[in-house]
Amino acid sequence: GECVATLKGHSQYVTSVAISPDGRRVVSGSYKTLKVWDVTTGRCVATLEGHSGSVLSVAVFPDGRSVVSCDGEWEKPGVVKVWDVATGVCLATLKGHSKGVYGVAVFPDGGASCLVRTRRSRCGTVSGSNDKTLKVWDVATGKCVATLQGHSERVRCAASAVLLC
Repeated sequence: GECVATLKGHSQYVTSVAISPDGRRVVSGSYKTLKVWDVTTGRCVATLEGHSGSVLSVAVFPDGRSVVSCDGEWEKPGVVKVWDVATGVCLATLKGHSKGVYGVAVFPDGGASCLVRTRRSRCGTVSGSNDKTLKVWDVATGKCVATLQGHSERVRCAASAVLLC
């Protein structure tokens, strides 16, 4: 393949990237910030600020209107943040990991997820941490609905799946 665009705008190195489900936006994470890019124009359409460290993972919700991101350092508690892309407002800050959060993923409500089903029309998210746990969050309430333990080492990434039965 060939490079069709270079998206410039972060002052620090880029630590995470996600593409919206419709392919029209790219979200990039860096030190304390996320940027939302329009793929067709190559322009930054939003800058999301509020993390205290490097944004280590980012995911786009299925509707494309919200993103989830996480930060954290080795031994310090990390957080998960949910953002409204249109307004740049942080909708929720999800706290509960005792160490840095390295991975986030989203899954749609209403489908049978391999992790948990959320109760509302919003999506749920899952985060993996240096504290050796996965946490499943209800974004509508900001509460952790499950903590999955059993890893012998840190959890560096997270993913979700929808089971079609």
